[in-house]
Amino acid sequence: MRLKLIDNADTDRLAQIKSRSVIEQGRANALDQLICGASLKEVMEILVKRLEAIHPSARFSIMLVDPGNMTLSPLVAPSLSETFINALQHFPISATSGCCGAAVFTRQPVYVDNVFEHPNWQSFVSHARDANIVACWSQPLIGPDNQVYGSLAAFADESSAPTEEDSELLCYEAELLSLIIARSRNIEALKLSREELEHRVEERTKEFTEANLMLSKALDQRNEVRSQLLEMENMAALGTMMSSLTHEINTPIGVAITAATYLKAMQVKSKELFDSRNLKRSDLASFYQECGEASEIIERNLTRTSHLIRTFKQLSTDQHSQEPRPINLCGYIDEVLLSLKPRLKRFGHIFCIDVNTDLEIQSNPGAISQILINLIMNSAQHAFEPHERGHITIKAKIEVDRHLNEQLVMVYRDNGKGMTDHTVANIYKPFFTSARATGGTGLGMHICYNLAVDVLRGSIDCESKLGKGTTFTLRIPLN
Repeated sequence: MRLKLIDNADTDRLAQIKSRSVIEQGRANALDQLICGASLKEVMEILVKRLEAIHPSARFSIMLVDPGNMTLSPLVAPSLSETFINALQHFPISATSGCCGAAVFTRQPVYVDNVFEHPNWQSFVSHARDANIVACWSQPLIGPDNQVYGSLAAFADESSAPTEEDSELLCYEAELLSLIIARSRNIEALKLSREELEHRVEERTKEFTEANLMLSKALDQRNEVRSQLLEMENMAALGTMMSSLTHEINTPIGVAITAATYLKAMQVKSKELFDSRNLKRSDLASFYQECGEASEIIERNLTRTSHLIRTFKQLSTDQHSQEPRPINLCGYIDEVLLSLKPRLKRFGHIFCIDVNTDLEIQSNPGAISQILINLIMNSAQHAFEPHERGHITIKAKIEVDRHLNEQLVMVYRDNGKGMTDHTVANIYKPFFTSARATGGTGLGMHICYNLAVDVLRGSIDCESKLGKGTTFTLRIPLN
C-alpha cells in the first residue's frame, strides 16, 4: 500500500501537491454541503470515496468515539464488507485494541504492517482474514480543541509499512477530516447565522480557487516532465531498434552475398569450360538452373532487407510511408516463414497455417509481417525448453461485426510453457521483459501493440496460462 501517486524522486512533490489539492477541494465541497444541510455521514462518505480514488491500493474507514468515550464505531467505510463493519461496532479504546483503539487511546499514529503477527490484532485475526486485510495504518482525529474525535484508518491486502511521505499525507488528511468534524459540530451547536454562513462559503471558495490554481500549475509541470520522459524512452527505443535492425539485416544480406559469390564461381567455371571447348549441353543447362536459383535467392533476400528498412522507418516516424496494398494472406505468411527459415531451422518447431489460399485482403503488409515475426521469434526463443519441438498454429478468417463491418481475425497460438498473469498484464509495456538476462529488450511486444493499434487501427489481445501455451488474437478492420 503506497499513498504516493508517482514513485519518482522528481515527481513525488507534484503528486503530493495534486493529492493535497484534491483533498482541499473535497474539504471545501464538504463544508459547503454541511452548510446546505447534508449530514456528517453523507459528507464523510463522499470524502472517503475521494481518498480511495486518490489512493486506489487502500480501503479507508472513519471511526468516531461513542458517547462515554470508551468505545469506537464506524461512521463510514464504503469499501469494507458489512461483516467487518459490524465487527467494528463499539470497538474498545485501549493501548492493545487493534490500530484504531490504540491510536485514539495513545493519541498517536499506529501503523501495523502485518496484522496477523501483531499482538493487538490477535482477537480480531479471523475478521481481518475474512476481509482480506493484512496491513492497517491508523491516524487519530484530533480537533482544534485538542479533543479526540475518532480515527482515520487505511487498510491494505498486503504487508506494507508507511514511508515518511505516507505518514505526512495521512496526518494531513486526518487534520482536514478533524477540521470538518469540528466544523460540523460547530454548525450543529451554534446554528450559524446567514451572514456567517455566507462568509464561510466565501472563504471556502477562495481556498478552492487557490488550490485549483496550484493544481493547474502542478499538472502543467507533470505534463512537461511526462513529455520529457516519453521523448527519452522514444530515443532509447530507436537506439535499441537500430541495433536489432542491424542484426536482422545481416542474415538476408549475408545470404545474398553468398548466393552472388556462388553465382560468380559458376560463371567462372562455365567460362573455363567454354574456353577449353569442354562445355557440354548438360553443363550449360545446370548453369542456367543454378543461376536462376541463385538470382531468386538474391532477389528474395534483398527484398527482405528492403522490407526491414521500410519497417524501421515506419516505426521511427509518425507518418507511415507504406501504403496499404492487396495481398494474398496465406502466401504472405509463407513468405514470412521462408524469410525466418535460417533462424527457425535450429529450433525444429512445427508450423500449421490454417488460412484459405484464396483469402485476399487490402492492408499494410509491413506491419503484419513485423507482428508475425515478433510473435514467432518470441515463441521460438522463450515458449519452449531447449531441444523441445513445439507446435505453432496461425489461423485467419474474415468476420463481420454487428455493424456489418468486415475485419480480419488472425489467431496465433503456441503450445509452449505459457506466461504468468503478471507477465500477460504487462506484456505490451515498453521495456518490460522476463528475459533480460538473455538479452531481451522488452520492446518487441510493445512494437507489436503499436503496429496493431496505431498502424493497422485494430487490436491485439493475449491469453496465456502457465503450462497451457499462449494465444494472441489480432483484429484488423478492412473497411
